[in-house]
Amino acid sequence: MAEKLSTSELEEKFSRAANHLQSMVSKLDSTQLLEFYGLYKQATVGPCNTSRPGWLQTQAKYKWDAWNALGDLSKEDAMINYIEIITKLDPNWEQNAQVGSKSWIAVSTLPNTDVMLSDKDKTLLDWIKDGNGKKVEEMLTKNSFTVNVPGKDGMTPIHWAADRGYVSIIKSLIEHGADINAQDDSGQTALHYSASCGHKEAVKYLLSIGAKQIEDNDGCTPKDVADKDLIAMF
Repeated sequence: MAEKLSTSELEEKFSRAANHLQSMVSKLDSTQLLEFYGLYKQATVGPCNTSRPGWLQTQAKYKWDAWNALGDLSKEDAMINYIEIITKLDPNWEQNAQVGSKSWIAVSTLPNTDVMLSDKDKTLLDWIKDGNGKKVEEMLTKNSFTVNVPGKDGMTPIHWAADRGYVSIIKSLIEHGADINAQDDSGQTALHYSASCGHKEAVKYLLSIGAKQIEDNDGCTPKDVADKDLIAMF
């Protein structure tokens, strides 16, 4: 970075950049999203400090690999790299970034960004990925039977909402009959996804309405795969 920032200034700018990523997700591919994920973890936690997920946990392995590949990169350099990539992709991002908003980092289940869909072609899952609660509610009201229909890798709508940490959408899905303990092809539930992504509020909500500590195909419970800052919640 051309400008020399103090530690506090760098952290503030990084936080704004991480928040701005929300508005860019639909324009990024899987490789880019994983790169951002790895840098975010490196910047906020430090070098990868967890064991590689089992071979059936496909999404979790992609995330772990992206993080682990950064080796001993310092938190400061990770923040700088993150900001530089954001700036390269969107030179004017600082003009639109919101200060003080919660950062969004969920990329464990990567969206299909190969084709830009028009609104009329979007499915329930597409609206969930976009985080558009209003459209999700509209689609559920018209066709509530889709609430538990699995898609890629056996993921149901609640898996996607939990992966992104969209609590309001999770609530809408539950109200329309979503199976809170539905398991994907790897045996993971919505609680697994929220826990591994570090979505505290989503984990808190799911636990409050009775989400079970189910083991996935590797014998791991949501607590076993949880971000270290969330383990005490279980």
